[in-house]
Amino acid sequence: MKHIILTFSLLIIILPFTANGQEEQSASLDSKVSIQIEDGRLLDLLNHISAQTGIYFSYDPVLVNTDRPISIVVNDQTIQQVLDEVFGKPFHFNLLKNQLIITRQKIQKAGASANQRISYELSGKLLNNQNKEEIPYASISVVGHPFGTISNVDGEFQLKIPSEYESDTLVVSCLGYNRLYILPDTLKQGELDIYLDPVEIQLREVLVSAANPIQVLDKMLENIDNNYSTNTQLMTSFYREVLKQDKEYINVSEAVMDILKASYSNPFRQDQIRYLKGRKSPEVQSSFQLVDFKMQGGPYYITKLDVIKTMDSFIDKEFREYYTYSFKRVIDYVNRPTYIIHFEPDGKFDYLTYEGELYIDKETYALVYAEFSLSRSGKKSARRSLIKKKPRGFNVRPIDLDYTVTYKRHHDRWYLNSAQTSVKFHVKSRQDNINSVFHSISDLLITNFRETNLRRFKRDENFDSSDIFSEIITSYDEDFWGDYNVIKPSEDLRNALKKQPKQESLLNNTPPMIPLTSQKSQP
Repeated sequence: MKHIILTFSLLIIILPFTANGQEEQSASLDSKVSIQIEDGRLLDLLNHISAQTGIYFSYDPVLVNTDRPISIVVNDQTIQQVLDEVFGKPFHFNLLKNQLIITRQKIQKAGASANQRISYELSGKLLNNQNKEEIPYASISVVGHPFGTISNVDGEFQLKIPSEYESDTLVVSCLGYNRLYILPDTLKQGELDIYLDPVEIQLREVLVSAANPIQVLDKMLENIDNNYSTNTQLMTSFYREVLKQDKEYINVSEAVMDILKASYSNPFRQDQIRYLKGRKSPEVQSSFQLVDFKMQGGPYYITKLDVIKTMDSFIDKEFREYYTYSFKRVIDYVNRPTYIIHFEPDGKFDYLTYEGELYIDKETYALVYAEFSLSRSGKKSARRSLIKKKPRGFNVRPIDLDYTVTYKRHHDRWYLNSAQTSVKFHVKSRQDNINSVFHSISDLLITNFRETNLRRFKRDENFDSSDIFSEIITSYDEDFWGDYNVIKPSEDLRNALKKQPKQESLLNNTPPMIPLTSQKSQP
């Protein structure tokens, strides 16, 4: 089997296939620890336990505030005793190999059934009220709170809401549709079809003649500190990687991850990512699958799609001469007038360039949505810059590299909300009788966030550019996510997650190494 490791956004490397095994469990809840912490944080306690036992923790930051002040002295006590003392009865601890998952136990309120959980789940399907088509990637959240989810490609969604917010109103918003407010009781009766009315986009001639795209971009840059957080945010995120060879799913991997979102006022401090909990589909190997694409650094690189933070070339003044900008129109985006600025390369260049559209809020000049792709000339350059080395006789050609990023408004600030990368490569080899298109789609959704004093994650917790996401997670049951909010899998993804692995082909030979690189770079 020939192996290609695809590092979308920035780096693609190809490595030989190796089986991914996890270390044997080296500790249990009965393992004993000795810890002394004065005026510290809950995170310090978890770090001490990890250092002494090799156990690492998975938890929902909505339920576990690791910045909580703590002072504790324990001497030769079991992990179970320490955690019970600190967390109390509502929490449950489940150790799977070296991963200790912290969850809330089921609780019973007055007048409630014994099976009532601390959060309840709402689900539905979003449809266009005119043509009844599904509405993908719409935002569903609780009014006035920073958590939510988005609909999948079939328009389906599920949202888990803590019980204290069960009477709050939901809001559904999507580009091109009127915002819709819903009382949660409407959805508690089961999964319902929800219809959104398309927005009639009207050009405003006075604004068309007055809006200068360069002036709009300048105001966007001038107002970054006013529009985006200048404090560090701890974000809970859901991330999914999907890889297809032609029409067949090869891998579906997904996880809940923490993002330590650095201040937008500090361009030198980078965002950090740590893995909390994940699962993947069974490995699929068939007789025609002779090339194995593995994505390297996926979660790390998709956060770089926050183009306000990274100052991509089409936004940075320094590289503005390489692009041409045009004002397209004003639309209603989430009930706010919004400029659409189109950009494309101003000529052919021997490096990666992009073309796309920027949606900039007319009132605040905040970038609220961006979609862009590798330009035609950029694809020619990408063929050289993405592929460092390949087996003799192999032709690997990038077809499409498309990117999307959205921001969400909360208390007069805009926060990263979602991002998507879609990458297609054509792989051909006459000698090996291979002629396939590999399509990788990666989705990131921020499901919750809060301000934090945490400066950095532990080095061994950080997910970096060299990590292969699909190899650090293992398969779990269908109820694996518990109270975490995720993007509901579409029907074909649900089938892929349940699919049983096929017998390995006799054609599976020791593969050559095929390093590739994919650089989302500035001129």
